[in-house]
Amino acid sequence: MRFVLDEDVDAQLLGSFLRQRGHECWSVVEAGLGGADDDAVAIYADDRDAVLITHDADATRRRRKFTFGRHVFLRCHQLEAVELLEIHIDELVTQVEHHNIGVFELGRTAIVFRPPRYEID
Repeated sequence: MRFVLDEDVDAQLLGSFLRQRGHECWSVVEAGLGGADDDAVAIYADDRDAVLITHDADATRRRRKFTFGRHVFLRCHQLEAVELLEIHIDELVTQVEHHNIGVFELGRTAIVFRPPRYEID
């Protein structure tokens, strides 16, 4: 699976973990999108058939309101992100493969899938 790591995650730690598990991943900064708007980052990931991983609650709310692509919101502190992914990576990959579009919120005990919605402001 392909993952794009948002600027607010520890790309070195998460990237290392994901690559060890056989996934392809790169950071927003490596993609030349450092400082880019959240929507541009989401479009970039979707255009490359990659899953965007973030800690950004505001960006996640926007994706839940107008959903496209696959967006993973880590409900944890940056230092706990690898531990959280270790717990859920197999289930996350299964769910992402099953749902071509949506928001996946990872918490300590579960993954919550938020199906696509399209709301007008």
